[in-house]
Amino acid sequence: MENNRLKIMMSLLAGISVLTGGLLVYLFIATNQVNKESLRNDSFFVYDAPIELDEFSLTDHNNEPFARDALKDKWTLVFFGYTFCPDICPITMAAIRQFYDLLAVEGLESDVQVVMISVDPNRDTPEKLAEYVGFFNPEFIGLTGDYNNLYTMARKMNVAFSYLRVDDDNYLVTHNGEVMLIDPQANNVGFFKAPYDPQLMLDNFLAVKKYTGKQ
Repeated sequence: MENNRLKIMMSLLAGISVLTGGLLVYLFIATNQVNKESLRNDSFFVYDAPIELDEFSLTDHNNEPFARDALKDKWTLVFFGYTFCPDICPITMAAIRQFYDLLAVEGLESDVQVVMISVDPNRDTPEKLAEYVGFFNPEFIGLTGDYNNLYTMARKMNVAFSYLRVDDDNYLVTHNGEVMLIDPQANNVGFFKAPYDPQLMLDNFLAVKKYTGKQ
């Protein structure tokens, strides 16, 4: 009788062990299945291969030089916009601010920097940019520069912009609304797509980190 009970108990333990092991394997596979196809969704697009950014020379909102090396060692969100933008830019910057707040909850904000590059260098002085980006978060960086540098950099990042005259004294700038994601080696790996949901941005960011293996 005791032998039968022992055999039953051993069988049960073996069954539990198999189930537990199977569950752990399933969880490992499920939580690590991040691939290019899964990252190409309604809110994010990852490139087939990272796009290396060329050297550039811009000026930040503190009137200090900002070059390609400043994008290294951190993940960077890059948005091309301008301070006189009536709608897209403030909405996008507000979403990025909420995303950054979620990063802070996860303790990851030190791994990420946010950069807004002005497509309106005639009006967006460093002082104006400092006031604008500082409104959303004092850690955010505003960049400006001469038109040729801005145009070359925007084209490299698949961003287009043009000017639309409203009257003799005013104009608007049409531009892409995507938010680029730059890896710690200063490569453009993909972009977030509008409309922006801060939680989805966080989810996609964490998935890209896992996919690339770059922390």
